[in-house]
Amino acid sequence: MRLCLIPLRTEPRNPAINLERLQERLGQANVFQPDLVCLPECTLTGYLWEEADLRTFAEPIPGKTVQAMAELALSYGVYLCFGLVEAASEGFYNTALLFSPQGEVLLKHRKMSEQPPYLNGNEAACVETDLGRIAILTCGDLFHQDAVTQLDPELQLLLVPMSRGFDGASPDLRRWLNEEQAAYLEAVKRVGKTTAIVNALENLPEEGAFGGAMVVSPNGELLAESPHGTDQLLMYEWLV
Repeated sequence: MRLCLIPLRTEPRNPAINLERLQERLGQANVFQPDLVCLPECTLTGYLWEEADLRTFAEPIPGKTVQAMAELALSYGVYLCFGLVEAASEGFYNTALLFSPQGEVLLKHRKMSEQPPYLNGNEAACVETDLGRIAILTCGDLFHQDAVTQLDPELQLLLVPMSRGFDGASPDLRRWLNEEQAAYLEAVKRVGKTTAIVNALENLPEEGAFGGAMVVSPNGELLAESPHGTDQLLMYEWLV
């Protein structure tokens, strides 16, 4: 299996520009013929937390953005995981979807460790694919005990889309190496499953998502990495 993680360079609140950039990055990734592509949390909008922004940018499922992403999965013939701000009848969710190469929604995960004005999801489901059993946890869900304990014991690959930044200066390579990276490796070790983590890279003067991606073994070993503070593609070939 060829896994591709894209730490998308994102301009918050500008989904049209971000979609153009994503299409360019998918074209670059297609040279490597990936089987599965994973994108960051809130892929096309950046992570939003003010209710006015949620009301402006949230979309239903199905909806315009979901259809566009389904067409990309179909066009490139890949499994595709992406995140969006979901508008539901009861409120807003931070949601991630996994599409099949035929453009069908296989899995929907609503983030379980969110803060208001978001609502929290309550399920960490798994789906059987021809690449193995796959589940999604979004960002802080990796550290959320209720989410982790719901994971299927037979799970083979965990996808973790993120939009994580540091307070103040971000990216911060020293802080990443001295503090944050080890915390993620330890969290994956507790989960005990091969895990792919991909973060957005935001164009913000401070506190922006800090980019990078990594693949981590079930015992917490770093198998591959796209450097902190970059939007470098991470390709990883994995035997299912």
